[in-house]
Amino acid sequence: MTKNKLNKLIFLSVYLILALSFVLIFKPLYIVSIIVVLAVPSTINFLWLKNSRLQIFIFSFLSGILFAPPVELMARLLNVWDVQSIFYRPFGLIPIENMVFAFLNFFWALSFYKYFVDGDRPSVINKRFKYLVGLYIIFDILIFGLYFYNPSLVGANYFFIALIILVIPGILLFAKNTKLLKKTITTTLFFAVTFFAYELVSLKIGSWFWPANNYLVSLTIFGQKMPLDDIIIWYFMSTPVLIYGYEFFIDDNK
Repeated sequence: MTKNKLNKLIFLSVYLILALSFVLIFKPLYIVSIIVVLAVPSTINFLWLKNSRLQIFIFSFLSGILFAPPVELMARLLNVWDVQSIFYRPFGLIPIENMVFAFLNFFWALSFYKYFVDGDRPSVINKRFKYLVGLYIIFDILIFGLYFYNPSLVGANYFFIALIILVIPGILLFAKNTKLLKKTITTTLFFAVTFFAYELVSLKIGSWFWPANNYLVSLTIFGQKMPLDDIIIWYFMSTPVLIYGYEFFIDDNK
């Protein structure tokens, strides 16, 4: 890593410490904390890129509007997680705040990966991307169709959600390019620490909580429930699968 990139990585880390401190002290609304903790640094990181912006924005935007809502619906039907919400909830269940969070999760993780790890090389959108959009649409039709038919068929716990959107896709994508795994380590560790710290602060101030009882292991932090499932699945599985999906469907898979 060059000195310039190292300085920028330090800048992001210091900013996060200050942003999380601000949220912990002033306890803003969840949507405000998302903007402060995620939107600002992700935008800065994105603007450091020169060649990968279109790829990242298109992938993140379409994933945010086509993939995130059905996953959120599945989880909310079993009350797996919930957040402080001030906006209208589609179906009375899906927090708009979490859709913003999901987009920024994709957007920042990929911006970070391209800038600090993969290299911001000139590239074009892979022709395979249309297949991912098709898979997203099929997933939407399946989940929302089942919801309108019988909502009880759609609700899913952490394990089942992880199985269908992370474990199975991750294995299939990993089989296509085993060498890519080592390139995911830095990004995975950075965001594991970032999201763990953010969720601890959110749990402390009441922005995020886990009300269900269907977790594999439940921890008690600040007197509140926090499932170990969340830490394992979202911190250490979602980022590698996101990078694999990005590389295979829209980038060069290298």
